[in-house]
Amino acid sequence: MAFLIKANFIDVFKIGDNINYNLRILKSLYGVYTTNGLEKNLLIKPIVIINTSIAEAILYDFIENRIRKANRTEPLFTEFLAILSQKKLDKFEHYIAQARKYDFFDQKDTNFYEAMDSLRKKRNRIHVQNSKNDEPRDEYELFDERSKILSEKVLEKILNTMASKYPRREEYYGYVGDFELPWNKHFRN
Repeated sequence: MAFLIKANFIDVFKIGDNINYNLRILKSLYGVYTTNGLEKNLLIKPIVIINTSIAEAILYDFIENRIRKANRTEPLFTEFLAILSQKKLDKFEHYIAQARKYDFFDQKDTNFYEAMDSLRKKRNRIHVQNSKNDEPRDEYELFDERSKILSEKVLEKILNTMASKYPRREEYYGYVGDFELPWNKHFRN
């Protein structure tokens, strides 16, 4: 069931460590989810929130650390750096917009970025009071099996793309343990 994705793209090792911590939480949640019958739906909200928060951490690490601090050793980011150097990005919505604009994940002709943004909105519903009165008003309708699977697919696609398209130099490998995802693969590598 679980599988590994290389953590060869992480810039700030503590972010990688925290991602692994959250993946261990997910592993526990999925363990209960697969054996809990009718009550398993109560675990979907924390699963979606954690999957989406990990996606945000990866974009933060990539944009704020890899791209903004790029130097001659990573010429791949020269174009991105010139454009982003004037912008202050500190919200997930802006990271998604930049990922879409520069098609970081090679998904330009798909609904991938829209899916990422819909997960961002769901993640923001961590606030139980729903002060913006977003629909659906009932959280059990918002956090369903489809949203759980969508969060898995989006996170898996982000991790696979980062590991294959944006790896760091080999001397940085091994500082962060590889990422173990606690579900069956949705994509072939």
